[in-house]
Amino acid sequence: MNRKNTILKSVALAGALTATGAVATTAHADTVATSTAATSATTTDQQLANMQSAHAATESAAAASNAAVMSEATTSANSQIADLNNQIQTRQASDAAMQQASQASAIASVNQAATSATAAENASYSQAVASQTAANDAALKSAQSTIVTEQQKNQETAQENADYQNQAGNLDSEHNATLNKLDQALKNNTDGTNAAIQKEISRQKADEQGAINQAAKNLDSQISAADTEVGKAQQTVNADQDVVNAKDAANKAANQAVKNAQDKLSDAQDALKKAEANQPVVNTIDAPAEYINVWKTYYETKKPGTWTLSQQQFPELYARLQKAEQEAKKNNVYKEDPAAKQIKVTLNDNGTLSHDDVIFATQYAANLINPIREAVGTNPYKITNASIDVAQDVENGYRKDNWNAWTNAHDLKLLDQVANNWGTDIVTESWAGDGSFGSLSYDGDNNTWTHNYTNLTRDDLQRGIYNAVEALLFECAKGNSSNGHTTDLLGVRIGKNAKSSSVIGSDLLGVGFDYGKGNEAANQFNVGGFHFNSISDATSPHIQYLASHNYVIKAANPNSKVNQPGYKDQIAIPSANHDDQIKQLQAAVATDTQALNDAKSKASTTASELKSAQDKLASDQAKLSQAQKRVTELRTNKENTLKAMATDPMQSPAIKNLQAKLAQARVDHDNGVKAEEAQYAAKTKDLKTKHEAKLAAIAAQPTSLAELQSQLQAKLDTLKAQHEAKLKQITDDANAKIEKIKNQKVADPEIDKLNAQIAQIKSDLAKKQQELDNNYQALKAKNQAEYDALAKKLHESDKAVVNGNSNQYKTADGKTVVMAGGKTNSHSGNLSAMQNGETGDVTTVKVEPGTSSVEMTREAYKAQQAKLPQTGNSNSTALIALGAIASMFGFGLVAKKKESYSFRRNNEV
Repeated sequence: MNRKNTILKSVALAGALTATGAVATTAHADTVATSTAATSATTTDQQLANMQSAHAATESAAAASNAAVMSEATTSANSQIADLNNQIQTRQASDAAMQQASQASAIASVNQAATSATAAENASYSQAVASQTAANDAALKSAQSTIVTEQQKNQETAQENADYQNQAGNLDSEHNATLNKLDQALKNNTDGTNAAIQKEISRQKADEQGAINQAAKNLDSQISAADTEVGKAQQTVNADQDVVNAKDAANKAANQAVKNAQDKLSDAQDALKKAEANQPVVNTIDAPAEYINVWKTYYETKKPGTWTLSQQQFPELYARLQKAEQEAKKNNVYKEDPAAKQIKVTLNDNGTLSHDDVIFATQYAANLINPIREAVGTNPYKITNASIDVAQDVENGYRKDNWNAWTNAHDLKLLDQVANNWGTDIVTESWAGDGSFGSLSYDGDNNTWTHNYTNLTRDDLQRGIYNAVEALLFECAKGNSSNGHTTDLLGVRIGKNAKSSSVIGSDLLGVGFDYGKGNEAANQFNVGGFHFNSISDATSPHIQYLASHNYVIKAANPNSKVNQPGYKDQIAIPSANHDDQIKQLQAAVATDTQALNDAKSKASTTASELKSAQDKLASDQAKLSQAQKRVTELRTNKENTLKAMATDPMQSPAIKNLQAKLAQARVDHDNGVKAEEAQYAAKTKDLKTKHEAKLAAIAAQPTSLAELQSQLQAKLDTLKAQHEAKLKQITDDANAKIEKIKNQKVADPEIDKLNAQIAQIKSDLAKKQQELDNNYQALKAKNQAEYDALAKKLHESDKAVVNGNSNQYKTADGKTVVMAGGKTNSHSGNLSAMQNGETGDVTTVKVEPGTSSVEMTREAYKAQQAKLPQTGNSNSTALIALGAIASMFGFGLVAKKKESYSFRRNNEV
């Protein structure tokens, strides 16, 4: 199809000259005739037409040149091909003459052989007929002895069948006996050989195992010695690791101590700065004198056996206390602390206070409670690291147990567990529900109250502790308490002069907080409470008294966890007095500075010691690795050595010889069976054949002269049929050979070479046609590109005129054409009519004054654009012209002309 396209385009270009010419412009009926000067004006369309004419000329010339070149090439090719064809015909005639003579000789030879074979067969047949005729005559003469009765035939048949069965049975017995003998011989050989194989395997395994055992013993001795070295090296590494662990722990502890000291110093410095810059708000619990007197009386006069000041036991004191507490409730109100509002409170993920905030809460609570304890006459609370950690263990335990103190009161099991963990006798607890720590919100839809514990400050914590302490110290103001929490916080559960054996942990304070599920019964959620936990002080007078009187007191045991260095260290309780706070903080800064320097010095020492221990560990680990590598190598060597020694007895020459003997016995057996089966089959077949022949001979015995004559004639008929078949076979074979001789072709390499030259000439001609077509198509593409570029350049203004969007345009020679009457023609529908191809009055155009003038309607101008010929039109009349030329070129172009015609028919409009 590509060749068709190429040829058609060549035809179109060859005939382009006949289609070129001036484009006539048809004016509208209203248009004034153009002047002579006007005819010389070159419009945009005329310039494009001129370029198109020039392109058509170059393309036509190229097409004509291509046609001439191809005509010449085709003429030359046809001449060469004709000469080659003549040579081929000459050689074919010569070959045919040679072949005819050869075939005649071969056919004569075949006919002669067939004639000889026919003569021989005729002679053989004549001899066979004469012999058979003589035999027939002899048989007829002795017919009396040959003819038998049916009874005689039956007797002979029965006897033959009986003889056959006896012979077949004997043959089967002999056959089976032979097979059994072969099977037994195979079994004997197999059993004997297998026994020999097993014996040889046992011998080899015994010898091999002895060698393996000795080698394993020698190798195990080496491995054991290497393992001993590994053990020694491992012990050294373990000892080194213990040292490194200890040094690392000491170093980490030292670094942590540096961090702690730095943090503590920073906190002390921050606290000092804040204290120096701010006058803090001091909140105190003011207890009325009557309140103090009641508790002093209780403390100084109470008897052992009770820990509470109940209304039943102490009605007079209870009445006085209740009145004093009612007065105290009115006078004690928490005052907000702006400085405390600047410090954030941290709650752990489980809803408990952080360690630092537990310390602060405990210090704040001690400052509130201790003045009242001192006024009553009891020892003020002290704080130790142990009491702080106990408080944290308690608050964490409440959360771990998911304990709701609102509904279940104290978690006594937990308190006992914490006491046991710390090696003290009891952990005392006073608990106050949170009422003011955090914000409270109410859900009216579900009738629930929920606390929010986010963005809390130390001021919130202080308020919560203040209100909790107030509630615990003045809990009988409404007459609903026996003051058990108050006796705990004031430390009056054991009388001043009583020598009780009870252990009351009211010496060392720790204040914690936790929140959890809340009180569902009261529709309260996310609420918590403050834990005021206290433990005994080993140095308190009461614990010392008990210890001196041989009571077993855990709190007095120096080995108890609460009495260990670090845990028993006290935490200072800052004074509420501003000047005292400044002095205390300044002293704390100085102390913490020295502690930080000491910690840094110790950390430097521990780091050096750790480095030395790590270096020794690395060195000893390298030695251990070498020892372990040696053990691994020895074990691998043992495995490989023993594996190499453990050979397969079945691969030994002795076993292979026995296996070969076993295989040969099987082969001998199979061959014997095969031979026996063949002999048996042959004997059986021979016996059956002879039996069937005897039966046939018995059956063939004539019972009359006529039957005998018929049998004798049948023998002559058989000879005749065989003779005729042989004669036909001789004739058929001769005819087949003659036909094969006639069909043989003469192989002439020279003719093949001549045909190859013809094919090459045709191929070269086709390549030349393709090359010319490609050059022509390139010329057309170049012309089309030039045309398209000029059309784009010139038609910008033309489009505006045609579309009615411009009053003027420039011609190729620089003249300006102006619309007559401009764009304001009185006929408003003219533009639409022109665009739609309608006729009627339309605006005319003219050239500016002083120049050559031309007038035409806009419709005519638009029609002129549509009539211009387009480059590449496949339906041009030039197709017919070049088609006629191509038909004259002879060889190779006739088919192309047909293709062109077919293409034209398939693409006509």
